[in-house]
Amino acid sequence: MYFALVTPVDRSDSSDFALPQLLAQGRALTTLPRWTWPVEVYHGTAPLVDAAAAPLPPGELERLPRWREGAALVPLRGPTADEPIVGVVAVRPSRRTGLAALLPGWALPAALLAVAAAAGVGSRSRPRRDYLVAALVLGLAAYADVRNAARRSTNDWLTATRLLMQEAATRLPGPRIRVTLANLAPIGLGADLVWADSTTQKPSRTQFRGTERAVVAARLGSGRWAAIRTIPAERFTSVWLAVLLGVALVGPAGATALQWAQRTPARSLREAWAAWGFLAPAGLQLAVFSFGPMLFAFYLTVHGSSVEFLEPSRPYVGFANLQAVVRDPLVWASLGRTALYALHVPVSMVLALAAALVLSRPGRVAAVVRAAFFLPFMSSVVALGLAWQSLLGVGPRDWLGSERTALFALMVLSIWMQVGYQMMVFVGALRRIPPVYFDAARVDGANAWQRFWRVTFPLLRPVTLFVLVTGVIGAFQMFTLVYVLTGGGPLRATDVVMHRFYETGWNSLEFGRASALSVLVFLLLLGVTWGHFKLLAGRREVEHA
Repeated sequence: MYFALVTPVDRSDSSDFALPQLLAQGRALTTLPRWTWPVEVYHGTAPLVDAAAAPLPPGELERLPRWREGAALVPLRGPTADEPIVGVVAVRPSRRTGLAALLPGWALPAALLAVAAAAGVGSRSRPRRDYLVAALVLGLAAYADVRNAARRSTNDWLTATRLLMQEAATRLPGPRIRVTLANLAPIGLGADLVWADSTTQKPSRTQFRGTERAVVAARLGSGRWAAIRTIPAERFTSVWLAVLLGVALVGPAGATALQWAQRTPARSLREAWAAWGFLAPAGLQLAVFSFGPMLFAFYLTVHGSSVEFLEPSRPYVGFANLQAVVRDPLVWASLGRTALYALHVPVSMVLALAAALVLSRPGRVAAVVRAAFFLPFMSSVVALGLAWQSLLGVGPRDWLGSERTALFALMVLSIWMQVGYQMMVFVGALRRIPPVYFDAARVDGANAWQRFWRVTFPLLRPVTLFVLVTGVIGAFQMFTLVYVLTGGGPLRATDVVMHRFYETGWNSLEFGRASALSVLVFLLLLGVTWGHFKLLAGRREVEHA
């Protein structure tokens, strides 16, 4: 586009350029100060800048644009409206010179570290954990190099575009004061051009309407500056993080599989392969419908919101969405309500344990009663919610219509729905306690309460912790009852964190913030689960319970 703008038309052929002027413009560009991209201009297939160079092969004009011998070949179109191809412009990428070309990226030292760790694992002088850490470092280092390369490519493009615009402003017909942004827009190839104040001519990054843009300033005349804004290429490198980490982890996974295969007998190995074959469909389903959405949520967290949910171009915003979620008072209020709602879990556990102590005995009557307790947990949550709505939402005392009682009503309903499941878990644990423990306690003279407190409850502690943690996780994930019964009302009295997530994502169409909120809840639940496993780690002496 630069040559088409600055080269005058051939007087004898209005569909072609003046050949002497085209030659002069091509040679002038190669001598432009700070221009580091080798350029060759072909008129037809004949080279102009380097007349001694070989011409292009016949038929090359029909295969443009393309790469050939390390150069990008783009068509040079004529000045007429139908724009016939009259030649070719060949541009080679800028080469890093000097000391910068000798400095390796982050991936090379990280690769050497990973190789050393792999050798240590092979000689059994280092644990596999060191190799795993080295592989993760390698993946992150490779991603850093990819991101830096994308950033440099954007900076190089901005620099080249700035030089072309400044040179074109001096060569267009008429004085510089008459050159408009519309005249230079074709050189920008879709980049935003706006008039700007005097500023640095080095590429930089700035926020424009909540979106990061790469910006450079071009001096088009005395006191006349234009800002060239474009989307930085590093914004589209997020997917490379997952790809490179996955590739880097292939090594530790292969080493682990190899060591496992070496110490596993052949028969057990065949059985293991058969087991993994049967598990493969379920694993694929888990990867597609669980891990895939999780990764997509992390992607949306660091990218801007968009009205179009599947819009491919999303601005990279880093931790801006997380910061907005943390500063949102509605989020903290919903977390507080969720924590208050989760207080129903200990109450339901006490009721479930009491029912399990009574109904753990064998017999048809106990089995029928246990089934009756378990039935609400197996039923549809929507159906149960609609049934209870007719009981709690009518009459002189509207439990669901009052901001003081709505959350309490949901807690009572959740207790009724969960106590059967928790009871069955406790029943299974009670039946695994050896009767000899109780016989020994009776011989020692322990009464019923002492047997429960000194024998039964300590042996039920792992199961109790399991029920407590899973109950709290389920409380934080509660959404259906709120959506069916109250819709988050009245006056946000039941606006729990999952409902706040739904409101942010699907009603406000702020998918970035909604994903950031889901990540925040994930981290909270991960902390609860980690505490659960830490508590269980010290109770392995009662694994039979």
